[in-house]
Amino acid sequence: MRAFLEEWKLMISSKFVLKAMLTPLIVSVFFGYLYSHNQINKTSIAVIDEDNSLYSQQLINKVNASQYIDVKSILHQAVDPEMLLANEKYVAVLYLPHGLEQNRYQGKQSNIGFLVDFSVPSATGNLRSAMAEIISLENSTAPTVGKLKALGLTDDQISATISNLSLQQRSLFNPTSDNLNVIGFGYITIVSLGIIYGATLTIVPRLREEGRLADDLKQPIGLYLRVIPYTIVYMIVMILTMAALKQIGGLRFVANPLEYMLPFGLFCLISAWFGMLIGWNAKNPLSAAGRAQQLISPAFLLTGVISPIILFPEPIQIMSNMIPATWYFKFFRGMGLRGGSLTYYWEELGVFLLMLAVIFSLLGLLIMKELKKRNQTQMEETLEANEPILLIDTKK
Repeated sequence: MRAFLEEWKLMISSKFVLKAMLTPLIVSVFFGYLYSHNQINKTSIAVIDEDNSLYSQQLINKVNASQYIDVKSILHQAVDPEMLLANEKYVAVLYLPHGLEQNRYQGKQSNIGFLVDFSVPSATGNLRSAMAEIISLENSTAPTVGKLKALGLTDDQISATISNLSLQQRSLFNPTSDNLNVIGFGYITIVSLGIIYGATLTIVPRLREEGRLADDLKQPIGLYLRVIPYTIVYMIVMILTMAALKQIGGLRFVANPLEYMLPFGLFCLISAWFGMLIGWNAKNPLSAAGRAQQLISPAFLLTGVISPIILFPEPIQIMSNMIPATWYFKFFRGMGLRGGSLTYYWEELGVFLLMLAVIFSLLGLLIMKELKKRNQTQMEETLEANEPILLIDTKK
């Protein structure tokens, strides 16, 4: 009983009760807001309208009126659908062939293509069913239906006789919805990312604790280069991991390996410097290493590994775009799953270079601040050492 009372008093006097009450509440509010939309509405698609007729425009308007579809672009010339899907600006491409309106009123069948990006399968469920419903409704209101009814055919006979519009759906890039290509690869990448964070977070606190930080600050480039060994090891480990997943687990990876190394190398370097930046002001290496979880959790929740980013509220999507792993997974889906060329991704490369420049500059500011602080401390110590000592004559 004495031990119980002792622990009870210790618990009451500490911050345990406050943390125990606030942590679940804060997490509940965050997840409630994160998944407040419940489903994906207004998924962006592009339309290739080669017919460019009154009926094709009417059909596009009906598609755009669906609560699940948002027609972002309409093109009237042949375009490679895979190029449109490369940068994830669109989730699907709808193809309306030449002669659509003419076939409609002549009772001839037209094949409508619907190519869906399956690199994020959970983002396409409502999209496909909505498109199927629209085409089904169009077939039920075809002009030739009235003629068939006049001939005495029943609704079932008419449905079996006519299908004016035929929707040809294709699931691209991950047609079997293999979770290894999405969740599996994402989980392995982020867990491995925790290892490099654990190392780079502790660099500056370790040097400070060992009394060696002042020497490194005299040559700042050396401090920047301290992350390179961890970056190289992380790159080698991830390359071997992808090779093992491809050979054993059937991971889809169709990118040009040499082209893929550029964004992958930038991602590794950004992650290493970002870890150093976050751990800079930690009191000791142990305290710095504890911050790794604060970097891993957002990377796992907000980068599209568990849920598609378009499911989140807009402020969360903006926050997601500030995480380096979000852009790396875009590269993996674009080049690794879709087989896109590096030339499709100059915008994403620009984001990586901007992140690199910002983190490099912030580290530079911290180095200058640390140098200024140390110089000021040394100056104060010098002044104290040179301060004249006032001697008191005791004979008087």
